[in-house]
Amino acid sequence: MFILKQFLKRLILPPMPWILLLVLVVIFWNRRWARKVLLATLILITLLHSGPVLYLARHGLESRYPPITDPLQVEPYDAIVVLGGGVIPAGGLIPFPAMSESMFRRLEEAWRLYKLLPRPIIVSGGHVDPFTHPRGKTNIAPDYLLLWGVPAEHIITESNSRDTYESAIEVKKILDRKGWKRYLLVTSAVHMPRSMLAFQRVVPEPIPAPGDFTLGERQFSPFRLFPSEDAAEQITATLHEYIGLINYRWRTWSYSDR
Repeated sequence: MFILKQFLKRLILPPMPWILLLVLVVIFWNRRWARKVLLATLILITLLHSGPVLYLARHGLESRYPPITDPLQVEPYDAIVVLGGGVIPAGGLIPFPAMSESMFRRLEEAWRLYKLLPRPIIVSGGHVDPFTHPRGKTNIAPDYLLLWGVPAEHIITESNSRDTYESAIEVKKILDRKGWKRYLLVTSAVHMPRSMLAFQRVVPEPIPAPGDFTLGERQFSPFRLFPSEDAAEQITATLHEYIGLINYRWRTWSYSDR
């Protein structure tokens, strides 16, 4: 089921829909409706590559939970849970593994909160692609935390989960084993609504502590009206979150506590 879901995501998210629509237009070009589909495809591609659409789509997710500026205002809690956000494995021309930008900013937020009020940090997230070798990717985040001064006894990792919902299940095992209840949940702001949906159902009591915000002060620029690669990439990631919310609502209905 997990592998099937990964394939379906590739079919649903851009650029695959545009490719399929354009193939459809080519096959049925002599039909009048095919030219209408072509026009609609061009409009959609333009809109979903533009800055204003990106801001509107992403704002609905990133604005849902405010950041925690002072953890003393939300204590007591027993741990800080930070969700993995991707790792670039070593191989080819890459000499050593590294964290993606979103993972680094999540980990940085967890470290900031730890410095203000030290609590054990649980790093959750394993290898997503079943067709590639993990290559020790889960060791990177703990190495950074150690480098930043977090003692080894305050770092816990789990690498069995492949998505956010599985992270909630695996983190629950750790919290139950430790006898911990409340915890800070650290992830990207755009990813927080989906994460809270999963964790609130599987392992209460999460306290949302979003980091990795991408929407700064809103300023008008005519350049943002033009389609751009950066906007397209972020809109695709945003669409992934909205689709994930729909999927997780169904999964929370079907989940039963073990």
